[in-house]
Amino acid sequence: MTVKSCRPRRWTGALAAASVAVAGCAVPLASPPSPPASASSPQPPGTPQAPVTRPGASDATPRQPAMVKEGWFGFGSHARLEIQHVERHPDKSVLRFFVTSLAEQATVPSFGVAGVAGRANLHFMLVDPVGRKLYYPLYDDTETTVGSQASASEPGVRYEAVLHFPPVPAHVTTLTVVSPGTAGEFTGVPVADAPPGTTPGPLGTPAWPVFQPQGQPRGEVHDLYDVVEDPESTTVTGSSDKTIALRTDVLFAFDSDRLTAKAKAELDDLAGAMRQEAASPVHIEGHTDGKGSHDYNADLSLRRARAVHAQLQARLGTGHQYQTEGKGETEPVAKEGGADDAQARRRNRRVEISYRLRQPGGTPAPTEYGRAARFRERDGETVASREADFADNRRRIDVKPFYRDGRYLVAVFDITNLGPSHVSWMFAYPGATGGTFGSFGVLDPATGRLYRGVRVGPDKANDYEDAFVDPGRAHFRLEPGTTNRGFMYVPAPPANVTSVTFDAGEFGRIPGIPIRD
Repeated sequence: MTVKSCRPRRWTGALAAASVAVAGCAVPLASPPSPPASASSPQPPGTPQAPVTRPGASDATPRQPAMVKEGWFGFGSHARLEIQHVERHPDKSVLRFFVTSLAEQATVPSFGVAGVAGRANLHFMLVDPVGRKLYYPLYDDTETTVGSQASASEPGVRYEAVLHFPPVPAHVTTLTVVSPGTAGEFTGVPVADAPPGTTPGPLGTPAWPVFQPQGQPRGEVHDLYDVVEDPESTTVTGSSDKTIALRTDVLFAFDSDRLTAKAKAELDDLAGAMRQEAASPVHIEGHTDGKGSHDYNADLSLRRARAVHAQLQARLGTGHQYQTEGKGETEPVAKEGGADDAQARRRNRRVEISYRLRQPGGTPAPTEYGRAARFRERDGETVASREADFADNRRRIDVKPFYRDGRYLVAVFDITNLGPSHVSWMFAYPGATGGTFGSFGVLDPATGRLYRGVRVGPDKANDYEDAFVDPGRAHFRLEPGTTNRGFMYVPAPPANVTSVTFDAGEFGRIPGIPIRD
């Protein structure tokens, strides 16, 4: 199943190049417009910003402290980003925030992909870390985000902006805002109903202009999926469904459909979990690697799927409906033929058991799955560093303490280009799973479980950047000597796990990374 999108992808191929020309990413303007007369005088970088009093808000409305980070966005846009809150309106949600350019001259700060007619989209994301949901902005018929559009900004002037999203349910009171840059994630953003009479546009000046959307705006809300690997299986869990891919090397002898003794023990454990959580139908698919003919692989994979079906039905009884298929080699989850060919083939040889999860009544309490994290302005000290050689330069990764955000663990790190050349800004660490940091993961050394990047949607082979909860690009500054902050969301290990090993791809495995509140 493919995640279908009405939005442009973030920073891919020719689109990225077009963004430089169309969106004016950090390109000085020949004659920048003056800020509005009501604008305050430019403030030096790092100046604290006072809370904003909203017209129409009652005195009882709680005033949230400003959530402020500085970062690099797009191709060299340096800015201070201040997130205020998310408002619930009858037909939409509105993210309110402020942007202050930290460039030396007037620029158009860049926060995503190019729109049309010179409009620069604001490709932020909202993450519900407890409810396993991700919200993309509303886009109109011209693939332009609905709300403010990044516009000419004088250095040091604080501009108000808004971005429209699909409606957020009433029970959600806290979200994480993911910005497309090194400022990264803003956790602990409050969500509340808009005060009566509040418009969904900017409430003050100076503000970026709001363009009238063309056609009916469309929004996307996706389930987030946890990906957990161990030597015997890979488990992918969403808010409403689950898939367990059992390695056939564990289940069967070579070229056989007869289950091993170890396989029966694995199926005992699986059946125990399914009794508690599985709803019908149960879908069982057999898969092989690419060796052998298609007819042979299809037959072998079907026989193996039927063998697993028989064992599960014997354990679970007749309370479930089953659908059994043999896919052969037609749906690989790893690319064969490369340097890690043996490992890729092993991942492709599998039997997948998929089912819907029984939905509990009511809304789960936040403590059941972990609370959303508070806002974190700083990452903390470096706890470990490693260096590695890439094709054209050497890089250093400096790992910060990890922290929990709802159901997830947030891995945080800086990557510095040690030279001698510029870095390649896209897909630098993709690994087998794709995405920006697909080769990275978090290992629980006590259990051997490897927690991979949290995936957007159920697609088994999503390889573009929007498919994972991360910054969307590996590098925002390319020159030797520059550093980029990176982060990625992975499923959280059990609450009693206080330190983990960071599998940092080419940088190697780094043990003893603490998990801090």
